[in-house]
Amino acid sequence: MILVTGGAGYIGSHFILHLIRSNIEFIFIDSFINSSPKIIQKLKLIKNSRINYLKGDVRNVKFLKQVFSNYNISSVVHFAGLKSVKESFEKPSEYFTTNVSGTINIIKAMEIANVKKIIFSSSATVYNVTQTLPWKESGELDFSGSPYAQTKIMSEKILEQAALANPGWSVGILRYFNPIGSDKLGLIGENIIKESTNLIPSLVNVLLGRKKYLDVYGADFKTADGSGIRDYIHIDDLINGHIKAHSYINRHPGYNIWNLGTGKGYSVFEVIKEFETAANCKIPIKIRKRRKGDLAKFWADVKKARDELDFIAKKELNEMIKDVINFTNNISK
Repeated sequence: MILVTGGAGYIGSHFILHLIRSNIEFIFIDSFINSSPKIIQKLKLIKNSRINYLKGDVRNVKFLKQVFSNYNISSVVHFAGLKSVKESFEKPSEYFTTNVSGTINIIKAMEIANVKKIIFSSSATVYNVTQTLPWKESGELDFSGSPYAQTKIMSEKILEQAALANPGWSVGILRYFNPIGSDKLGLIGENIIKESTNLIPSLVNVLLGRKKYLDVYGADFKTADGSGIRDYIHIDDLINGHIKAHSYINRHPGYNIWNLGTGKGYSVFEVIKEFETAANCKIPIKIRKRRKGDLAKFWADVKKARDELDFIAKKELNEMIKDVINFTNNISK
């Protein structure tokens, strides 16, 4: 049985959906602080199946010990955590408590239960942004970044030490670039927060009429069209990366890190244009000053994931955006 933490979140729920469709036994836990139990009913609409879950927090050591005691868990896929870079500056203690202490609690519970396999949800924000593109797994990390990025680096290092201290442990660190899109049915997708300044949620909020225009932060970068370039990956491809990584750690003990991206970048204006085409509308925009820390461009080196996991992201930007629109149409109903 696989234990999935944060199973009601954007990425966790898509992973759960794969497990349901593949008839793989699982239990997921979630505090529902940044997610909703409504996702359970949506998952049942996609495939009428029993959804095994428990409400609980990774900060609760007693709860985690009970989960491992009551269920025959063979591996963990750890998504649970807070993930807003902006919010992490405002609430650093909450981020360190949830993301770092939560990971330590998971490791402790695994050690007691003799569970030795874990996939950890990390981020490209851990990289030193001054290094040469594309960013490789062996590249330098930057602990001077956001509190959010710091929690990811610390969690990675703690898991590395756990693997060194526990012979036979197998750890897979997955560094995400920019996941977007939704399941093809459009029933589950990213939680669209009105206050978000991220590109895709902001575009959706404009389309839904929650915002009058899209703020574009910086049009004077040294790129072809002046806007920032990012590596966007479809959620289905991202989940496929998890599946392949999970299969790998079941066969190979040790500590492993893989980037999950497409290996190429799309500019903000390219994404807007594709969004306008898919939604058949014009998105009003306002050019703002660059935000502190915004980069001109970055994308993943995907060679290691390709060579070791046989992982290649297959979906192009137009497919990603069409699925975003499909999910948006369901939100507006």
